[in-house]
Amino acid sequence: MTKIEIIVIISCHGNLRGILWRNGVEPCQVREEAALRHSLRVYDLTSLVFMAFFINGGQIMYKVYKFDEIKNELVKLHEIDPNFIDDKNGDYFCIKDEDEIIGYALVKKIENNYLLERMFVKEGLRYKSNGTKILKFVVNHGRGKRINKIICNNKDIENFLKKYGFKECNGHLELDNIQCVNQRVTEGKKVVMSSIIQNIFLAILKITGGIFGSSRALISDGVNSLSDVGSSIAIYLGIYFSNQPADEEHPYGHEKIESIIGNMMGLFLLITAFELVKGSVMLLISGKFEATPSYITILWAAISMVVKFFMYRYKMRVGIETDNSALIADAKDSKSDVYSSGGVIIGILLSIWISPVFDIIVSIIVGILIFKEGVSIILETSNIILDKQDDEFIEKIENYIEKNTPVKNVHDVYMRKSGDKIFLSLHIRVPKDMTVYNAHNLADGIRESLILDFENIKDVMIHVDYLID
Repeated sequence: MTKIEIIVIISCHGNLRGILWRNGVEPCQVREEAALRHSLRVYDLTSLVFMAFFINGGQIMYKVYKFDEIKNELVKLHEIDPNFIDDKNGDYFCIKDEDEIIGYALVKKIENNYLLERMFVKEGLRYKSNGTKILKFVVNHGRGKRINKIICNNKDIENFLKKYGFKECNGHLELDNIQCVNQRVTEGKKVVMSSIIQNIFLAILKITGGIFGSSRALISDGVNSLSDVGSSIAIYLGIYFSNQPADEEHPYGHEKIESIIGNMMGLFLLITAFELVKGSVMLLISGKFEATPSYITILWAAISMVVKFFMYRYKMRVGIETDNSALIADAKDSKSDVYSSGGVIIGILLSIWISPVFDIIVSIIVGILIFKEGVSIILETSNIILDKQDDEFIEKIENYIEKNTPVKNVHDVYMRKSGDKIFLSLHIRVPKDMTVYNAHNLADGIRESLILDFENIKDVMIHVDYLID
């Protein structure tokens, strides 16, 4: 793993290891909580057998064992956990530190579900996010195995499981959104692949039709479709990389890659527009535009216009549903293509009826429209990268807390958006004689409520202030 800042280092054996600290908070814990939420929507670890993390030479390993594979560890496991269950039909999801098992989850597969029978972490290591790590491991593995939900009947860990999204259902706890992230990823990839295929078809149709039909405007429109193929490939890569797991260096995940890809796409449109306008202006200055387009080129432009319109509707719908900024940017590009193809039709008609110069003029107008859309995309995606605040959303958060909790003073609410997820930080004021224990429980309750009731909120950091007399 690449170099990371380490301030405090400890292991369960007393050897030097690593724990990161930041602003007085232990981000290992914060990071793992966030990573768990992230894993419900993003991870794709179909071939997962184990995960290993290395910090300054120390090793934490996650591995799934069958009962026969763990026989040699049974004596030690019964020593650290007197209630250890010997189950020949279950899987043991273990977390190991320097080859010693320090925690495990016993899981059984029932049809397309996981039954979490027991979860245990070695005494003395229960406040270092190891329980969270095990649960995250089970969730990741379940997603790879196409598991629909995780069910637990163990009331001893009810509060812990509820904290991470488990809900009561028919007398037991279950986590039923294991595969929901795949819908976002699958839908995004499906749209982009469809866009690539259709744009390749349109690029060939328009460039070939423009060459044989003597229409520079149609050729320019075809080049624009060809650039759309490149931008769609970039978006496809963005969807893939943005759904990689959060890691040591990227504790907030990788979803911002979508906005970066959207920004790159906007820049790509600017370059394409510049080249189209440059070529058309040079041709206009030279006066070499005697060829008159043929009527058949109108048909090719009309086909492009219809296809692009339905592409715009499809991309925008999925982009809004999945809150994918890159896909929304691509939808807007398709919308501008509808107008540019319409302009091409008008230009061709004017070129046939009046003068071939109109074909060149329309190609310049198409380039300007593409340039304008590129600028619009860059500005919009840059707002996400620069964490522009959504005042309406922040007001909703303040109203929600004031209406549903005893807290009546909420301030300094800030949001950071990453892909379709939102990270919140806020301050609340409580009576100055409230105990730290009660204030902590109140803050935890607010955090859990916000995450449950606002689907896009991934994590919340709450600072507690006291009320001034």
